[in-house]
Amino acid sequence: MSNDNRESLDAPENASLVRAMGGALSIFATLLARKGLIETDEVANILGMYAVTTGEVDQEEGMILGSWAAMLRDIAELQDMAPSA
Repeated sequence: MSNDNRESLDAPENASLVRAMGGALSIFATLLARKGLIETDEVANILGMYAVTTGEVDQEEGMILGSWAAMLRDIAELQDMAPSA
């Protein structure tokens, strides 16, 4: 990835947007998991595979998708550690 692409990804407005979208995806993945449709870690894995594939064509887009996959992985791990109600 060129420095220009990395700098545009790290720009405050882009970083905020990436985090906000990752948070929204985390909410939807959690809701799907609560309904028993798909586990959050499976969503994270699928998104991670998509990130890798996309990154071969567009590195910046792949990095964003990879960030979202990592956020979902973190949420999945927290869900695994939470006591069952």
